Parts: sequence; structure tokens; C-alpha cells
Amino acid sequence: MRTLLIILSFLITTTSGAFSAERPTKPVKKARDLSSYIAIFDFDVVGNIDKDISRPLSDSVRNVIVNSGKYKVMDRANMDRILKEQAFQMTGGVQKDRAVEAGQFLGVGNIVIGSIGIVGRTYFISLSLVNIESGETERVEEDTCKCELDELIESTRRVANKLITGGPALAPTYQPAPVSPPPPPAPAPVQVAPLPEEPAYVAPPKGITYRDALTGIEFILVRGGCYQMGNEDGDREERPVHQVCVGNYYIGKFEVTQAQWKAIMGKNPSRNRDSELNPVENMSWNDAQDFIRELNQRTGRNYRLPTEAEWEYAARSGGRNDRWAGTNSESELSYYAWYDDNSRRDAHQVGQKRPNGLGIYDMSGNVAEWVADTYDSDYYKNSPRVNPTGPSRDNDRVIRGGSYRDRSKDIRTTKRDRKSSSRSDNTIGFRLALTAQ
Repeated sequence: MRTLLIILSFLITTTSGAFSAERPTKPVKKARDLSSYIAIFDFDVVGNIDKDISRPLSDSVRNVIVNSGKYKVMDRANMDRILKEQAFQMTGGVQKDRAVEAGQFLGVGNIVIGSIGIVGRTYFISLSLVNIESGETERVEEDTCKCELDELIESTRRVANKLITGGPALAPTYQPAPVSPPPPPAPAPVQVAPLPEEPAYVAPPKGITYRDALTGIEFILVRGGCYQMGNEDGDREERPVHQVCVGNYYIGKFEVTQAQWKAIMGKNPSRNRDSELNPVENMSWNDAQDFIRELNQRTGRNYRLPTEAEWEYAARSGGRNDRWAGTNSESELSYYAWYDDNSRRDAHQVGQKRPNGLGIYDMSGNVAEWVADTYDSDYYKNSPRVNPTGPSRDNDRVIRGGSYRDRSKDIRTTKRDRKSSSRSDNTIGFRLALTAQ
């Protein structure tokens, strides 16, 4: 009997061993390393400062971090999408605990939060690099800037560089104007001098924002670069996708309003006159040129329509792959644009929807916009790479952005349309551009 028990025990042991040897071993799943992923939140604006400065400041921080190559930066569209899916709201200021919680939803290892305040004429800039896993602030950089608002972006870039690299501040990308007697009249706050070869021309201002003193038209600086213009999935005239490079320029923060048109031309051609803050419309490309000539004569500047390449680069927030100005999500489009679904078939006051990534409003929808170029459906096949200005032939001019009457597919950032330069329409307006140094 004892011998039988020993034999059974041996059989059970060896059989158990055989099964455990045959059982497949599951590989241990390696946790994703999040330390190289980072998200940048909009600045918390404290005090008597224009709240609209928050996004341009955070975008300047984003650009510095992207260019550093140290982190993989989550783009704004994905941040917005994920937080919306999680029904997460950043209420009030950008508080650290809430930002850390948001960073956990976003799946990043680090976040950057910042604040901007003002005392007297001195701005106080603060940036913090926060580790999501520990919840601890790893680094803080602060600076003061006794400067005008349009110089603030450069100070923010320098603080961001110190935050990420620990090194010295970035050198400013602008240079002070040469010392020379300022020409009258010079729009405050920038002192400018006429170019020697064209004494009547007033040199463009330097800064991220600029306001025309006569009309109040506001401009945003667009820093030039190269991008892939067009859309292989779009209409035939949007193809082929091709590389285009543009220089620095200013573009209107808003479409030109009826009040601004009347300040120069006297009469309002628009059909919808519910508000003088509505975009001017029902004017031809030729009419826009008359407005620009009169404005330039009275200001000494060289305002113009943007080229088609400049318009698309700005609409796509500096050449990003934005399907609409400010978003890639059709479910979010009503937050950014007036179009067929939400406009009630009429134009609306400028600046009522969200801006795109450069802080520019209504580049998709509201009214379509004249640009400088003549139209050629095949122009993209032979377009110059640097600062293309369109073909020299044809009387039709390019229209961009779509209008309040158009469907979502027709207000895309790459969509091209045309109309005779002498024809007007109550769905078409324009915005101005100004070459920057």
C-alpha cells in the first residue's frame, strides 16, 4: 500500500510539472514611458489685460518647445477633443491641481502652465513645468517685461526657452528700428521711419499685434514658413499638394467691418446693415482695391489683400493640417464658424466665434474673402515655391473661406472659389494684409 501511494505521488508531481511547462507565459506588458510627452495649457490672465492674449502666448510657448525637440507636444485639437470626451472643464484660472488632473486624462508625462499679470505698465510672466506622475512642480521660470503688449510674445518665448533648457533666454527675433527722425504721422505705440527708396512709405510695425490708428483695424503678425499647400482629397483645383514658403506678414484679426469701410469710403454698400460690426459685403474686388488705395493714401502705409498662399497659411494656423480654421472636427465647427447649419442665412458681427490657432477670427464662414490673386484652376501645377502671387492672366479673382450660406465642405481652409473682379455679392467681403520686416 505504501509503495502504491509513493507511485501515485510521483505521477501527480510529474504530471503537474508537465502541464506547467506547457502553459504559455504571457509577456509582461511594458508601461508606456510618458516622460517625453507634454501638453501646454492656455495662460491664466490676471488683472486688466486683454483675455485674447492668452492663446497667442501659449502658442509661442508651444512653438519654443516643439523647436527644442526635447518633448513630443500634444496638439491643441487633440487636447480639446480628449477633454471634451471626458467632459472635463477647466473652470476659472488654470489651477495646478486641475491641470494635473487634465494631464492624466491626456496621457502625458508633463504639462506647462503659465500666468500673466500686470502692475502699472509692468507685465509679470510665470511658467511652470509640472510632472504628472508626482504632481510636483519641477521647474519655475519668471520674468518681468516693462513693454507694450505687442512685445510680450518675445519675452514669453525667452521664458519658455529657460524653462525647457535651463539655458539663456532666446534672442529676440525682432531688431530695434534704426535711430532716425520718425515720420509724421506714426501710429502709436511704434515709432517707424520711411524707407529711403520710397519716402512716402511708412515702414511696417514690429510686434505680434498692430492697430491701424485711423480705422482701428487690428492685425496679427504671422511668422512666415513653408507648408504643404492644397488638399489631395479636395476638389480638382486644390491639387496637387505642393510646398509653398511665405515671408512674415500681418493679417487682419477680423474681416473689415462696415464701420471701418464707412470711415474711409463714406457709404456702406452692404445689404445686411443690422450692425456696423458686421463684415462689409456686397463689394467687388475692384471696390476693395479702391478702399485700399484711399486708406494707404491717408495713412502712408502699404495695406493690401493677402495672397492666396498667405491666406491659406494663416487660416491653417501657420500651415497646420487644419481642415477648417481652428479645428479638424466637424462636430466642433459651429464653435468656430458661421455657415449654413447655424447662420440663419445671414452674416454676423465679426469675432463672435472662436479664433484659430493664431488668434484670427472668421477665416471659415461668415463672409467669403477676396484675396489678391487671379484665378487659375491649374495654377498649383506650376506655382512658384516662394511667395506665389497667382497667374498674371484672367479677370477672375480668387475667393477663400466660404460664407454663411455654404455647407461645411465649402468653408474648408483649402477650398478655392472665384468671381469676376467687377462682380459683387452679399456673401463676399475681405480682410487686409501688411508686409512685415
